[in-house]
Amino acid sequence: MRKGYLVLLLVLSINFLFAQETEEKPSATVERKIKFEPSGFIKSDVFFDTRQNVEVLEDLLLLYPKDKELDENGEDINAHGSLGIVDISTRVRGKVTGPDVFGAKLTGLVEVDWTGITGNYYTSRVRLRHAYSRLNWEKTEVLLGREWHPMFVKEVFPSVMSLNTGIPFQPFNRSPMLQVSHELGKFKVIGAAISQSDYVSSGPDGKSAQYIKNANIPNLHLQLQYKPGNFLFGAAVDYKSIMPRLETESLVNVDPTYDSLFVTNEKLNSISYMGYFKYKNPKWEVKAKAIYGQNLSESVMPGGYGVSSLDSITGREKYTPYNHFYSWANIIYGEQTKFALFGGYTKNLGADDPIIGDAYGMALNVDYFYRIAPTVSHKINNFMLAVELEYTVAAYGDVANKYGEFTKSHEVSNTRLMFTVFHFF
Repeated sequence: MRKGYLVLLLVLSINFLFAQETEEKPSATVERKIKFEPSGFIKSDVFFDTRQNVEVLEDLLLLYPKDKELDENGEDINAHGSLGIVDISTRVRGKVTGPDVFGAKLTGLVEVDWTGITGNYYTSRVRLRHAYSRLNWEKTEVLLGREWHPMFVKEVFPSVMSLNTGIPFQPFNRSPMLQVSHELGKFKVIGAAISQSDYVSSGPDGKSAQYIKNANIPNLHLQLQYKPGNFLFGAAVDYKSIMPRLETESLVNVDPTYDSLFVTNEKLNSISYMGYFKYKNPKWEVKAKAIYGQNLSESVMPGGYGVSSLDSITGREKYTPYNHFYSWANIIYGEQTKFALFGGYTKNLGADDPIIGDAYGMALNVDYFYRIAPTVSHKINNFMLAVELEYTVAAYGDVANKYGEFTKSHEVSNTRLMFTVFHFF
């Protein structure tokens, strides 16, 4: 009951803040009918890889190629191809409209797919992708629920057929949040407070949302968009704080029957900066994004943090974030038949401070990545066929300095050929 009162208080407060945008309507004209619109698509993917890869979801979501693993004869075990036919990215969504409340248009969205894999490997389950309610006044929007992380940027993301949608060059994260945006002429300001659910940070206890919860502060995001004509420009800053441990254990205790535990409140604070642009006309679309980011592994991107200080008496740790540079560009031409080219590059820039202990995150053993992916697609009414060639290179580090930055590395590559069929409804 208390939670219900808090939600009601939040909605009333938002209405008060934006009351100047509302208009009084006669009660007789208020639309009280609730409209529900189902939609979605059936999607089937057939793909062949020339190498074993780091991938999930029945190998459909390809991240990057695995490193060399040599047998007794010096042959690479991972230099072996694989073939897959997968349909679990099929989606169903429902949009709810009305009735209007507090002078704002009320809409909602629920979307699911079948990529909630559990158990060993090939057991698919229904997974919640989106679930949010949205209030729209004339210039202001308030969204509460699970939606794409603001760093994904729904207006500017890679137009590729692969489910990875540009990983490891582009953020991929849907999370519960409170997001408010306000238009000022050609400008739009976006602010968000974000939690974690399916996409979570790494740490001593594996991947968990508990690290950001224990920090007692949400992931905070501020973004500015500018839209002159056919162009869109944007810049953003993203702040995140996590608490990897609540307790530590002495490293000098020699009594195995006694645990010397100490409370710790050490946090890791990280910050990321993003810039992007898009140009679009009826036949051409050009878009690109660059990010200088810290500890973004919860967005399925290379990154993380390491232990930079360790007290042997109490076991207490201090942490330092890894820095990465992520970038990509995408060109699309055509209408019914489209030709697209995607290119991406990610670089490990090392940590802020020397790393003396454990490190947590994703792909911290890789120096850099790059990818080139041409795509051809053809749409007939609600049916679409597409072919995509995806060439991905990962440079695994051989020699690293004390900051975790590599001074020597070796490349491995994978080529994926994929055929995709969409049936929209």
